[in-house]
Amino acid sequence: MKIARLLALGCVMAAALPVAQASAQRVSRLSGEQLGSLCTKPAGTGICDSYISGVADAGALDHLFERNAQKDDKDAAAFCITPATPTADMRGKVVNWMKAHRDGLNRPAGEVVFTALHESYPCGGGK
Repeated sequence: MKIARLLALGCVMAAALPVAQASAQRVSRLSGEQLGSLCTKPAGTGICDSYISGVADAGALDHLFERNAQKDDKDAAAFCITPATPTADMRGKVVNWMKAHRDGLNRPAGEVVFTALHESYPCGGGK
């Protein structure tokens, strides 16, 4: 079970990376609405938490990669989530964001989660 979860998380992280300028990238066919449905059912919270964690990890790793590649600190993080933040807290914020933005839930789940994390965990203060 743990290996399957890690494998799924790795796939999610790979799918959540930003799209390169000139080459097409695979994006999951899972919609924000479908993920939202999973996230609000007790049997789906583990999958939901893994998906959200994968997007959060991908965003953090992308930021770290960009800073290292540029050899400076000018790259701004898309969101700032402290290491102590429980996954359940992230899930709660993502689900609340989804409820407030139902009109955009037809977009890919990774895009929806990324936007929800960006707005829920801004860097440099705020919400």
